[in-house]
Amino acid sequence: MIRVLLGRRPPSNARVDGDRARDSGDWAEAVRHYRAHLAVRRGDHAIRIQLGHALKEMGALDAALAAYRAALWRRRRDADLLLSIGHVHKLAGRAAEALRWYRRSAALDGNRHALAELDALRHAGVAAPAGRDRERAVKLLARRCAGLVPVEASDIAPAARGRRLQLVSHDPWVRLVLDPAVAAGGGLGVLTIDVRPLDPERPLQGQLYVDYGDGFVEKTSLSFRVGATGVALLLAAPELIRGVRWDPDRKGNLLHLPRLAFRTVTDFAEAAALLRDSAAGELDPEPLVELARTCFDRRALTPREAAEVTLALMLSDVGLDTLYRRWLFRHGRPAPEDYAVIRAMTAAMPIRPTFSFVMPTYNTPVPLLRACLDALLAQTWPDFEICVADDHSPDPAVVETLADYAARDARLRYVRSPKNGHISDASNRALALATGDYVVLVDHDDVIPDYTLFVVAHYIKQHPAADVLFSDEDKIDLQDNRFAPYFKGAFSRFLMYGHNMVSHLGVYRRALLNEIGGFRLGLEGSQDYDLLLRCYERCGDDAIVHIPHVLYHWRTTPGSTAISADQKGYAIVAAERAINEHFERTGLPFRSGDGFAPGCTGVFPARDFDTPVSIIIPTRNGLDVLAPCVASILAAPHEHVEIIVVDNGSDDPATLAYLAEREAAGEIRVLRDERPFNFSALNNLAAEHARGEILCFLNNDTELLAADWLARARALLSLDEVGVVGARLLFPDGTLQHFGIALGIADHRVAGTPHGGFSADDPGYFGKARLMQEFSAVTAACLFIRRADFLAVGGFEPELRVAYNDVDLCLKVRARGLKVVGDPDILLIHKESRTRGSDKEGPRAERLAQEAAWMHARWGKELRDDPFWSPNLSLDRLDFAPALRPRVPFPWEQEGRA
Repeated sequence: MIRVLLGRRPPSNARVDGDRARDSGDWAEAVRHYRAHLAVRRGDHAIRIQLGHALKEMGALDAALAAYRAALWRRRRDADLLLSIGHVHKLAGRAAEALRWYRRSAALDGNRHALAELDALRHAGVAAPAGRDRERAVKLLARRCAGLVPVEASDIAPAARGRRLQLVSHDPWVRLVLDPAVAAGGGLGVLTIDVRPLDPERPLQGQLYVDYGDGFVEKTSLSFRVGATGVALLLAAPELIRGVRWDPDRKGNLLHLPRLAFRTVTDFAEAAALLRDSAAGELDPEPLVELARTCFDRRALTPREAAEVTLALMLSDVGLDTLYRRWLFRHGRPAPEDYAVIRAMTAAMPIRPTFSFVMPTYNTPVPLLRACLDALLAQTWPDFEICVADDHSPDPAVVETLADYAARDARLRYVRSPKNGHISDASNRALALATGDYVVLVDHDDVIPDYTLFVVAHYIKQHPAADVLFSDEDKIDLQDNRFAPYFKGAFSRFLMYGHNMVSHLGVYRRALLNEIGGFRLGLEGSQDYDLLLRCYERCGDDAIVHIPHVLYHWRTTPGSTAISADQKGYAIVAAERAINEHFERTGLPFRSGDGFAPGCTGVFPARDFDTPVSIIIPTRNGLDVLAPCVASILAAPHEHVEIIVVDNGSDDPATLAYLAEREAAGEIRVLRDERPFNFSALNNLAAEHARGEILCFLNNDTELLAADWLARARALLSLDEVGVVGARLLFPDGTLQHFGIALGIADHRVAGTPHGGFSADDPGYFGKARLMQEFSAVTAACLFIRRADFLAVGGFEPELRVAYNDVDLCLKVRARGLKVVGDPDILLIHKESRTRGSDKEGPRAERLAQEAAWMHARWGKELRDDPFWSPNLSLDRLDFAPALRPRVPFPWEQEGRA
């Protein structure tokens, strides 16, 4: 919303029109309006920068540079402006000049985007290739191609006297055309790319754009990683392909000379054999074989169909964006015949909930508003209404559009606020129009699929006591391309304190919203977050139901939090206030504060607890790791703490001397157990002798990084509902080793560690690598539990001597109705069981397989259904890639299977 601040002139009509054109991607119109605005307000340097952005998007690089320079004399310390100037120079092929501006930007505030550009240019060389070098690169590649011809290259130059290729930016590319004689007549094309980086530590992340008539656009591109044997890409209907563009990498790099070859497959049997031979992991090739059959049918594919088939047939080790596009092709929408099933299921529904869409509007770009309203009116579920409150939009086209829709369809009702009261007030005005059983919150420029309400009604039938329902979501750009899915897990109140995990689609029982008084004024930007928190106080965990299907497409426009959560800083301030007031109302011992990244909030202890803690550390020798571990504990606050070291047969004189010395000093207690190593038995022995109310099981090869670790664990375990608290563990190189355990994934299908190997600073999947949240299990390398709960569940299982004992313990705790919470700010370094050795081969591998079999026999059902690992995520990968097929099908698919 546009606010008029005291002491400032309101924005001109030309500026408002320019912003509207920018938000809809009409760059030429934005330039026209911004220039008109600057003709009367020459000192508005913020808009001069916006003018530069728009000119850059149009490709008018010299004019963009002039606009940026005009703003620079008043904003010389604007790191983002310096970064933009660097981008223009880079786009113009002036890499040396770009390097200079990137350095200036990074020197001001450590601008991470400037640093990334610097890294690319430093690895690639300072100067961008001149025209002659680009021509040489094309000629060099031509000698390495068969069945296709390179015609143009950018940011690629020969190196090492023609024996290498140098990529000199983060966006190098080669445009190629297929040999018409080769492409003609084949049902399927095979493009083979054999390329390797000179440095194996700089692996290639390539992308191929296929032009089926729409140009080189993201929606018809394939992203992939190149392995040691290269990559083979299948292209449907090669005779329809107008050209391809190969981006070898997304960073500067030095390559061995590549080989590219294109050929066609004219026989379906050969195509089927190729697909079956190439399939790996959980990929079942048979659906792809049937899909490939369409390339050999008598009916010619349309260009759009060919593009979709190409995406679906991707065989390489693909990136997540391509995986999601393939997932959408197979699972993103009902088949035409499914709508008959939906209609039949709707007619047979024993309960018929009614829904009210509640939507505030303000100066919405009319094309986006129409797209939103059309999506709502297209619902297959018949029992709904649309309640709109316009927040006194200055643009008359918004109200005209609403009036037009209301006149044509009685299901839409709207009111116009007499003045601009902001989003909470407008939302309440829309809510006052609602008469449905459930309220569905929708933003004015977003869209939902036509089956959304039907799916929600299906889940209400299954969960009639639900007060709040929420679904998965993804993002959609101005060209209606879908990307960035948020495949959520079950509701977790602790994750809710880090970000609004419910968000879109959010469905609320209307009686509950009336009971709590609707939206609160003064929390604009996080008004729906505050609404969720107050609903939760009334209904609790069990009445909040997750729907594991994407039912909402969040529009990305400039200035939208769908693009970047740092776009609306006021929303974070409002979120922290809402969460802190929730903590005050509920008496929780926490406070909310700034998080590690935009869009996230941190959770901190607000009260001190002196609950006695016994820290239990098993060891056998290993003085080089044990001593730093104990020292790090003693260096942090450790009142009301005892350290119990369980010595499992140490025979190293130095270790024995250290234990004796520290015990004599009163710093540790030593228990001795000479039996063969059994992690469970060692810790159970120590728990029997422990004096603390809280037990902390800690590996001897850890070192503490967070001084307030005990304060955080004590605060969480002061809550009766919390049974276990886990930590975030880093490898010594700063990458993530452990933060929470997901069930049913990785080796033996018992458990795995999401985000493993990520940088310690990487937020991970929607921030979840660094947000407090519930897990099904956490690692016992650092695990807190009340002693009474530990004894009540029988402690660690002695049958699990080494592996999975922590998973078993957590599942036993969860079976008692208690929560397992991971706290990312209980932070330690973990040197990965150095004193015990590896489980990857020999007798240890056999023992691991036996313990995995024990887990499946005891917890088979739980291992197959981790509530916090989405059924839409792969069980073969830990990087949040979509599953080959959802493990929870859509309702109409379930009906078909019944």
